[in-house]
Amino acid sequence: MTTVKGNTSAVEHLAAMRWHMRPFAPAADRECVEWLWQAAMPPAWPLLADGIAQLGEGLVAEAGTGPVGFVALDVAGSIPLILVAPEYQRRGIGTALLAAALDHMRDGGATGVTAGSGGRSYIWPGVPLDLPGAVRFFTARRWERSHDTLDLVTDLRRYRPPPGAYEDAASKGVTITQPASADLADVLAFEAATFPSWSHWFAVASPPGMLIARDGAGPITGTLLLDGPGADTVFAPILGPAAGTIGCVGVAAPRQQEGIGTALVARASEILREAGTRNCHIGWTTRESFYRHAGYRPWRRYAMFSSPA
Repeated sequence: MTTVKGNTSAVEHLAAMRWHMRPFAPAADRECVEWLWQAAMPPAWPLLADGIAQLGEGLVAEAGTGPVGFVALDVAGSIPLILVAPEYQRRGIGTALLAAALDHMRDGGATGVTAGSGGRSYIWPGVPLDLPGAVRFFTARRWERSHDTLDLVTDLRRYRPPPGAYEDAASKGVTITQPASADLADVLAFEAATFPSWSHWFAVASPPGMLIARDGAGPITGTLLLDGPGADTVFAPILGPAAGTIGCVGVAAPRQQEGIGTALVARASEILREAGTRNCHIGWTTRESFYRHAGYRPWRRYAMFSSPA
């Protein structure tokens, strides 16, 4: 019988079911996790196979003839996914899986854990608010809810930049362009100094996947990443094969409120539209009014939860 540290009552409840817990084997267990997803998720969340494929570590709960629960863990500090088959919910399986995952992460040196994102990769930034059972799950276990974030989308076939999208930035002497190879050192220096958490993503991107805002021929004042059509996103099954993404939109603090961010998003949207992109996704932001003004609408909302390891 498997021993799980943490919630004793949950372990006792599971013991009566003759259960066991074992390590997740990514290659061998991928299909069973996909089955659990399809069984546990509502129609609004169809199978995100690419998201599951990126999960590398976790625990599987088995009862009877097969898997009934799964928790993914990222030792860098997150629980990317937790699933329990509907007929086995409210029996302590999720609690036991979460407790065991936290023990594993604590043994690995983690001091804090987030739900959804926070590690090396993620499916969603937090706990989807359209999964109220998941929100209640983390709330009941006294995880701290800090704030909410959202994703936005727009159909670029009908996209038009908001009035004045380019004029405001141009009046300040700012130009919006895709960088040349010679600009990459400046881009990476800008990210390292201004938005260091995004440096990795700019380092692995190519110039066609970036936009920069320059103060005339002078320093970079803003940057953005774009991809599409056929963007590398786990949400492709929902957004469609001609999906695009815009992310890491940042303007240096002294130059904010000058229309530079709006000009970057508008130009990126037009570039993606001209390339044949249809639905364009902007993820993990709190700036709803900014992106609404730029022509995007809210799509998914998430609660951000964290807990000491």
